[in-house]
Amino acid sequence: MPYDPALTILDHDLAADEFAFIAAIRADFATARVENLTADPKETLRKILARPQHWLTATLPDLSGPGPWRLGRNRYDRGVAAVFLARVELHTHAKSRTDQFPIYVTGAAQGFSLDESSTPLLTEVTPTSHFHNPPGAPHAFLPKVGKPTSANWGIAFLAITPRNLQEDTQAVTNDVRAAYQHTTGTEAPRGV
Repeated sequence: MPYDPALTILDHDLAADEFAFIAAIRADFATARVENLTADPKETLRKILARPQHWLTATLPDLSGPGPWRLGRNRYDRGVAAVFLARVELHTHAKSRTDQFPIYVTGAAQGFSLDESSTPLLTEVTPTSHFHNPPGAPHAFLPKVGKPTSANWGIAFLAITPRNLQEDTQAVTNDVRAAYQHTTGTEAPRGV
């Protein structure tokens, strides 16, 4: 989607109960995984999100299909979704903050971004990671640099976003693509 200068900038700090919501899902997921290590992690997450204590509305969200699963809007009118990526998506949201909380990775993953001085960063994905992407920050999850990548690599995360990002998702600049390639040793993906 092209940049829309008419969009207002939506930036915010997450509230304590938003962090608590994520922590509760992560804790339930970790417990369920320990109880059954052979279970498909996506199915385990589906069962966790179907528990009434994790609903954001009075009814069960639609957890069918491959995802993303839109869980609803929280009391701050921010959308919450479970997102599943099987490939790298490098993009930016010019006017929207996004917060991403990894739940599980098939294989190993890192987050790519740029710091305030446009220096590329690779951050390890852990069970307690929080990726805060301010408006305009390019970001991507990718297989861990230097590790063999499995054919079924993928990452699942919960995202908290202030708007429907179909309104505010853009491709990154050629400079960002070059920084990604230099940092990761792989070609930056095209498109968003």
